[in-house]
Amino acid sequence: MESLVIQGTEKTPEINFNSKTGKLYISGRSYSSDTFDFYKPINDWLSNYSQNPHIITILEVNVDYFHSVSVKYLTTILKKIAQLQAAGKAVQVIWMHQTDENEENEAYELGRSIESEAKIKFDFVVIAK
Repeated sequence: MESLVIQGTEKTPEINFNSKTGKLYISGRSYSSDTFDFYKPINDWLSNYSQNPHIITILEVNVDYFHSVSVKYLTTILKKIAQLQAAGKAVQVIWMHQTDENEENEAYELGRSIESEAKIKFDFVVIAK
């Protein structure tokens, strides 16, 4: 199975899903008006990957901003990862976020919300600004 690499833009996140290593990476912002078209190949790839996943799948998410429609698709991705875990596969989700004691941390709160909805434990990692 081929890996999936999509360069990030101002309105779409970088996607780097490596089927040979099981390392999946999403980084950036997502507020494109073509949200369905952007996420369809990602969901298709994950469906295929789920048929024969790597021995361990590590999803690393580093989100700056996702609008509400994109959050729906990101949640779907996490639910597919949770299904791998439910099937007995080794899975790790790393949710990276910036923090500052003087401001709300929307990325962290988004991660907590998706973690709850997808029913999979995240490892939250603080990154420097």
